[in-house]
Amino acid sequence: MKQELLHNYINGQATDAEIKEVMQWAHEDPANMQELEALRRINDAAIWNSDMETAASRKQKRRARIKRAVSWSVAASILLLVGFSVSFLLFGTDGENQSISVFAPVGQRTGLTLADGTLVWLNSGSRLDVHEDFNGKAREVSLDGEAYFSVTQNTGKPFIVHTSNYSIKVTGTEFNVSSYANAPEWSVALVKGQVEIYDGGSTNIVLTPNMKAEAMGGKLVTSKFSDYDAFLWREGIISFEDASFADIFSKLETYYQVTIQVEDSKLLDRHSTCKFVTADGIECILDLLLMGEGLSHDFDIDTRTVRIK
Repeated sequence: MKQELLHNYINGQATDAEIKEVMQWAHEDPANMQELEALRRINDAAIWNSDMETAASRKQKRRARIKRAVSWSVAASILLLVGFSVSFLLFGTDGENQSISVFAPVGQRTGLTLADGTLVWLNSGSRLDVHEDFNGKAREVSLDGEAYFSVTQNTGKPFIVHTSNYSIKVTGTEFNVSSYANAPEWSVALVKGQVEIYDGGSTNIVLTPNMKAEAMGGKLVTSKFSDYDAFLWREGIISFEDASFADIFSKLETYYQVTIQVEDSKLLDRHSTCKFVTADGIECILDLLLMGEGLSHDFDIDTRTVRIK
């Protein structure tokens, strides 16, 4: 694929025929998608790091990002590759264990590998604290936010994730935890293996694959799930399946640490099935979500408040 065509596509300057050509090419091979995403990140970095950019050019580039995001929405089945990863070994130079904290900035995600080989993906605004005695009798971490764990199996050393509400205990498995301190939602979705959820009191629940536990009314409610697109956030995609606008806004508020105010409350009851590229930002996502609704929005950067009217 010609670099000039890819740059035109990324900057919103490609024709409809060229957009179709690029999307077909991206579908053919995961390496093609990796190349396209790498170029997109370089382009985005150039946009945000330019100190000489005028207001007019910023507006033009925002329109280009919207056009590009629309093409991503049309080809929503494409999976973007994880943008970056960070590896940590939890050993000091003298052999002593060390505690460590890892934070994923707002609107970004971070991947890391723990000393035992466990893989962890952190979603936007999430923090993972690895306990100082991680290599002791149990492998313990604390989470504020959302994370996907692929835990290395070790039946002699259980892996425990502590959150503000509950703790999750496993020996080797894959699961997603959502537990933001500033959000009312709390959930665990199990992909492989088995997990035990407990709170030190009467709550003790065991999940098997394709089961989900959610906090509702002060207790845990379990159910089956089949929507694996909910985990696409690891690859830079926010996915919603027949979700109400109220739920969509709530998740966007958490991911981007903003407050969304809606003048017409009836909008909150509408539903949508959609996918968005996380890196395109809250304003671009709202432009796409509200397209055809006859609504507008403005963003107060000082108060981080979005008003939809």
